[in-house]
Order: sequence, then C-alpha cells, then structure tokens
Amino acid sequence: MSKSTEDNPQTPWQVSKLEELEKNKQAIYFDIDDFLEVVEFYIYQGKYKRALEIAEYAIRVHTGDTHLMLKKAQLLASLNNETQALGILNELAIVDPNNSDIYLTKGAIHSQLRNYLLAIDEYLLALPNAEEPDYIYLSIAFEYENMGNYSNAIEFLDKALKANPDNHLALYELAYCFDLLGMNEESVAYFEKLIDGNPYNKEAWFNLGASYNNAGLYEKGIEAFDYALAIDDQHKNSWFYRGLSFTLLEKFSEALESFLHSIEDDEGDAVKYYHIGECYEKLEQFSTALENYRKATVLDHTLADAWAGMGVCEMEAGNTGKAIRHFVRGAELDPNNVSYICLLADAYATAGDIQRAQDTYEKAVAEQPTDAECWTEYADALWRNDLRKEALQVSQRALEILPTNSTILYRIAAFMWLTGNENDATYFLMVAIEQNYDEHKALLSAFPVLETHERFLKIVEQHKFPLQ
Repeated sequence: MSKSTEDNPQTPWQVSKLEELEKNKQAIYFDIDDFLEVVEFYIYQGKYKRALEIAEYAIRVHTGDTHLMLKKAQLLASLNNETQALGILNELAIVDPNNSDIYLTKGAIHSQLRNYLLAIDEYLLALPNAEEPDYIYLSIAFEYENMGNYSNAIEFLDKALKANPDNHLALYELAYCFDLLGMNEESVAYFEKLIDGNPYNKEAWFNLGASYNNAGLYEKGIEAFDYALAIDDQHKNSWFYRGLSFTLLEKFSEALESFLHSIEDDEGDAVKYYHIGECYEKLEQFSTALENYRKATVLDHTLADAWAGMGVCEMEAGNTGKAIRHFVRGAELDPNNVSYICLLADAYATAGDIQRAQDTYEKAVAEQPTDAECWTEYADALWRNDLRKEALQVSQRALEILPTNSTILYRIAAFMWLTGNENDATYFLMVAIEQNYDEHKALLSAFPVLETHERFLKIVEQHKFPLQ
C-alpha cells in the first residue's frame, strides 16, 4: 500500500496510524468501522484509487464483510468500473437480500449508465427496508425526469412528500415538474392543500408563491412569499422570488428592497446582482446599476444579461465606445438574442457608424423577422441619421411580414407625412387607427414634431370615438 499524507490536525487517528504502520512496513489490523473511517477520509480528499486500495486490503482482513464489499463496489463505480461493481452487488444481494443500500447503489450505477428503468427497478427493491423512503421516492422521480416523464415524476414526488412533508428537495422538484408541464392550477392547488396540513411549512409557502408567479398571479405570489417570510424572515429564496414578482409588476423600488434582502454576507450569486442592477437601471440610477452589473460579470463572466445591462448604463452616460464593447460581449455570449443585437446596432448608429449599424440591424431582423420592435428601432435609427428614404423602405419591408402591426403602420404614416406624402400617409394612418387608436400617443411621443401638424391631429381626433 502507499505513500503518506501530510500531517493534519483533522486527519482521523486511524489514517495517521495506518500510514505510520505502512511506513514501518508493519502489519495492519483495524476493525471494520476503523477501516471504513480511513476509506471515507480518502474519498473526501478525492483519492478514490487510494480509498479502493484500502478497501481491498480491509476485505482481505475481514473476508466477505458486506459493508466493505459495498464500499468497494461504490468506489469501482466512481472509477468508471461499473460492470465489476454490479457483479459485486449482485453477489451481495444474494447474501444480504434485505439490505436496501445494495439496491440503492445498484440503482445509482444504472442511473450513471443511463439505464433509467433498471435504476427504478432497483430503487423499488430498496423500498421495503428503507429507513428514509422519501429519498428513495425522490430518486425514482429523478429517473423519470431523466426520461422526460414528468407526470410519473410528479406521482413519486407526491409519495415522497406523503412520507415526509418536510422534504424540501421534493417540494422544489415538484414545483419544477408542474411548471415544465404548464400545470399552474394543479401546482397552486397542491401546495395550498399541503399548507392546510402544515401551515408553518415555509418551503410550501415559498413554492406556492413560485406557482402563483408561474401562473402570472404576481400579487398572490407576493402574499405567499410574505407568509414564508413571516415564518422565517431570513428565507433568502422568498426574498429573491418576491423581488421577481415586483419586477414583473414593474414595481422596481419594491423589487430592489426584496433583492437586497436576498443577499447573503458572502453572496456569490451573479444573478442576484444582475437583478439589483436592473432595478437601479429602471429607477434611472445608472451608476449604481453599472456597479451591480459589474459585480455580476465578475462572479459569472458568462452572464450575457449583465454585459448588456452594463452597455445600457454606459449609453446613458454617453460612453458609446464602452457600451459597444459590452454589447459585443453580450451578443457573443448569447448570439441568438435579438435584443442584444439591436442594442449593439443602436450603439453603432449613435456612434455615427451607420453602415455597421445597418449591417447589425439586418442580422437582427434576419434572425427574428417577426420582431416588430426590432424593425421599428431599425427604421428610427435610420430616420435619426437623416436616411429618410431608407427608414421608410425598412418599415415597408416590415409591413410585408407584419401587415396588421399598428406600430409599423403608424411609423409608415409618420415617415410619409413628414416627407410630404400626406395623401398616402393618411391611408396608413387610418389603417393604424383601426388597428389600435391609443397607440397614436406613442407615435406623437416618438415624433413630437407631428404635434404641429394640425391636419394630422385632426384625422386622429375625427376617428377617436367611432373606432374605439
């Protein structure tokens, strides 16, 4: 056997004794528990081959011991020798058929080999003698999730929670499966029933809130999170999801307060800092937003949303060059995100690089041709840069794809009107009004010069009542 480890005050005495005996080439005899202590120490250190070496030696000392043989099988599986591990476990199952750990280990190995149905069969064999059946039901649910069978997963997660209503992992997995299947009403009903039986289960209140959020009932979600926080005001997940609820309601001050409460002293979650940055951005506190977005990118340099957020803040500060670099990074990380591509294109246009702006917008509309907002931003950028004809042409291309989109119709009407083609503009204006009368307010906000065109305003006013 082998080579010594450094002296460590946390090293079990059995390990120190064994290494001393090895060094002196003396015979080693420990009882089974002491050998297992040594094996676990090396497993904890990630030294699986060394742990296997000790396990095999211990088996020679304590021939055929089930605990040591089981540990050997687990180590063989960790070293990708699953076939030999299963052979040992099959022999053990004959000798000790009531040992649930044998079947649990076989199940884990079959799962590792992606033999999910075989894994389930082994977990079911482990159930009759299991001390914690909820965790076996949970393992079965995971196998069904691996197969994409979320309905069966829900069935076994329910069994897990009936066996142990405080199994938090089962609660979270159940909410996840309901969400994947779009079963929002069933999810709400399930967690409400669970709470009726245990009203002080903070995790159940949390998952009820998450279910309400998934159903678009954000106010009810906030109420549920508040109940969870009444039970435990340090429940960080509830603070975080409460913040998400307020964000979705566009109540950014309240969202910010919740997100700040969700931060741990040693917080390393980049997503939390991203959401804090977003709140500050929406509250137009751009320097503080930038600081939090930057924290997010330090913690996770692949978080594209944070890079894009930094770009938005730099644009607001007039630092177009920095903004472009951030948008480029965001687009590199998430190349199919049309929003990032449009932000980058707008930054190029602001910097006066019109050709690159056009090329980038073209990439965006090619990626997502039905994105009316992207088409509108493209046309507006050209208009701002005095490319009037090109702006109209882009809007007309968009109309071919989205013939009933009121935003595009209003844009065409505005471009035609402001370039002197009032007759054609009137036609598009009336069609736009038929589609969405109230949207003319957004058009006047984007093109305030139209407020000085009395005939344009008169057409809008004439069609106010009949078309509402």
